[in-house]
Amino acid sequence: RECGHNWRPFHTLLTGQGSIYNGWQARIMYYHWKKQRDADPAGACTEMTGFTRLVANNGEPDGIEKEVPSAFVKEYSGRDLNRFMGYRVINRPYSVVQFLKTAQYKAIKEDFLYIAETDHIMMHPLPNKAELGSPMAYVFGYMGPNPNHAKVIETVWPEGGPSGYRGVQPIGPSPVVIHKSDLERIAHPWHDIAVSLKTNREADSMLGWVIEMWGYSVAAAKIGLRHQEFPDFQVEPGGLSTASQLRNFETRYWLFHYTYQFEYMLDGTACRPWTIGEYSLDKRHFSDAYPVPPLPQPPKEANKAAFYLLNAFNEAMANIPNWPKRQPPVESGEVQFQTLYGYRRLDWFSRHENGFSTEIKTNKLVQALAGASFDCEYKQERAELSLSAQGDATGLGLARGRWGSMNDPTLGAACPVYRCVFIDFGGRRHNAAVSEANDRLSVMPQSRDSRPDRAVTWTCTRR
Repeated sequence: RECGHNWRPFHTLLTGQGSIYNGWQARIMYYHWKKQRDADPAGACTEMTGFTRLVANNGEPDGIEKEVPSAFVKEYSGRDLNRFMGYRVINRPYSVVQFLKTAQYKAIKEDFLYIAETDHIMMHPLPNKAELGSPMAYVFGYMGPNPNHAKVIETVWPEGGPSGYRGVQPIGPSPVVIHKSDLERIAHPWHDIAVSLKTNREADSMLGWVIEMWGYSVAAAKIGLRHQEFPDFQVEPGGLSTASQLRNFETRYWLFHYTYQFEYMLDGTACRPWTIGEYSLDKRHFSDAYPVPPLPQPPKEANKAAFYLLNAFNEAMANIPNWPKRQPPVESGEVQFQTLYGYRRLDWFSRHENGFSTEIKTNKLVQALAGASFDCEYKQERAELSLSAQGDATGLGLARGRWGSMNDPTLGAACPVYRCVFIDFGGRRHNAAVSEANDRLSVMPQSRDSRPDRAVTWTCTRR
């Protein structure tokens, strides 16, 4: 094809691991990559050409390669992973170093690579503005090198001296568009510096979860690979995004990176940090199971980024063949799977200061039930149930558990909004509909597929 001398196609390299969590994200990412490739006004001369999903696992195919072009390499595990204190992100540079030695890499025809992550959604066709010796990168506002970083940076880059930190850019290895020759130069230093930083107690404490990104940025400074900085390469929004971040949201950014949560109460109030909302759009809820589409829409007061992400998820999942599980049709009368509601019941959050300790001060239903005891029956069985003012639950013949408000519109009349609580005993979860007089509970165990089991209902009467 004749695309002109300025045509510089690039190959997308989607890095990830062989987990369920990365798997469903990779499928959604690939769907939107294809959508934007096909929507490129350049048509056949789009610069978005090849695609490889690079998977760090045991080196064996996982089935997704039938849908998404993939390459498989070994991951750090066992003793090695213990050395990194379970930090699996270290597999990204490790997987790239291995991939550069493979026949699959050598078969890539494009001179440039776009290094992507599974939680990227392409909003527009991505142009290639990189040059040999001048990759394009995103500016991470939370990575600004400063004098406090001087010592740990000097430990892995002594040639830079005490002021070496000044030459470190606030960038990471993704999103990046980079010439293959530059990637081949930086891959080993990126890996080695990331490992050195992660195994240095002081550096690990200071740099935290983005320490692998620091490995890349310090490696770039060490080899003299200066990156072009694009503050609007991607957007990383959440429920508390500012108006300036969301200005011209739909047209301003190439990528949507859904690393932050969208936490809202049902009335649309955005939740403060370290708070799970009654509506919770967070990828981490689906660490060990695929999300079940269609996911419910955010409260109407939520910001535009929440709606964009939700709709991008639903569009992809609706069009990807063989998605593992889908919601039953509304007209079927079947109970819906719980997906984006109900996560305030998580044990760690229930015990957090923003959990039950806040509800007992602000939620009238919780206040009315705190300290109550009930006599419960199911068929011929009898049991007691107590709900303490500290959020503890005891009874039903089970171990001590937790309780709190449960406002999930998808439960319908079975457990109405603002008249429903959860009562959980370890892995045994229950939803309880509360009478208007707060004197009776209908307690339904929640089945393994996250739906209440109406066939088993305890009827509880307040003492």
